[in-house]
Amino acid sequence: MSEDQDDRLVEGMGVHDVEGKHIGKVMKYDEALGYFETAVMLSAPRYIPFWAIDHFGPNGVYLNVERSVVTDVYSHMPTVTPDLTAEGKLAGSGEIQSGWTGKMVPLDAQGVREVRELIHAGAQVVDAEEKSIGRVEAYDRSSGYMRIEKNDLQASDLFVPVTSISYLDDTGIHLSDYKRTIAGRFNRVPEVARSFFG
Repeated sequence: MSEDQDDRLVEGMGVHDVEGKHIGKVMKYDEALGYFETAVMLSAPRYIPFWAIDHFGPNGVYLNVERSVVTDVYSHMPTVTPDLTAEGKLAGSGEIQSGWTGKMVPLDAQGVREVRELIHAGAQVVDAEEKSIGRVEAYDRSSGYMRIEKNDLQASDLFVPVTSISYLDDTGIHLSDYKRTIAGRFNRVPEVARSFFG
């Protein structure tokens, strides 16, 4: 899809796969990032990059992929990587995967603020294999560190930086590392967040 076609994407319009099968409808879209969210019948929302759009027709938007790709591959929000200063604090910038090209592009300060707002106490945290790490017990917005409660599998709380987040979606926070790596690297309060976590 070329950038001048995004004005034909309308909330509520039908979404069809490459075989023309109806798979849902457009819920909302973001022209700057190049993604639209679709409600797929009886399942969680899907986040479809603009480059997956083949064409527009009388019944809505038609994709260049099958329904299985939408349900299996586009099940998460695009990856966001926040930047940190040398002291380890959030810099107010970062990168996100573009829905136009698939490449990482700069994310503005507003976008980073929105990502930070999605992190909250009680959110479920999983590792790169979707294994549960625990829940966010506290979050220091200044340093960008989350304290994840200890559980049966870990002896102490974990202190994980937002830079370890691969993506966030409606099921929780997905980290980019495996559970044993996270437990080994983030088992102490970092100096930059010591005043918050005490």
